[in-house]
Amino acid sequence: MAIDISSILGAEIIKTEEDSKTQSLLVTLLIDQDPNQLATEKKIRFDHVTHYSRSDIPHEGYPVILDITEVVPDIDKSFDVDQNRKRFKIDTSTGILILEFGAYEMLD
Repeated sequence: MAIDISSILGAEIIKTEEDSKTQSLLVTLLIDQDPNQLATEKKIRFDHVTHYSRSDIPHEGYPVILDITEVVPDIDKSFDVDQNRKRFKIDTSTGILILEFGAYEMLD
């Protein structure tokens, strides 16, 4: 299932789990779309992650997703250079995340 990026803007990143064996990254989000209802947890799994970097800005609380774009600066690496991989630049309240991965999906 593809991700509707606009539906996760403003979500808090409450947990990330890395699995080096499968090269996957599981991200748990807290999405508060309706102020009259409780926030819902959603998970996104990124598979075959070959690059993950982040810059940190001092901030209290969970990181909040401000913007997601597929326009990513060049990644300097000499392994697994596959131009078909997807890339995301995720701007958050605590810094910038850069991901390069093979596939991703929203889990229920």
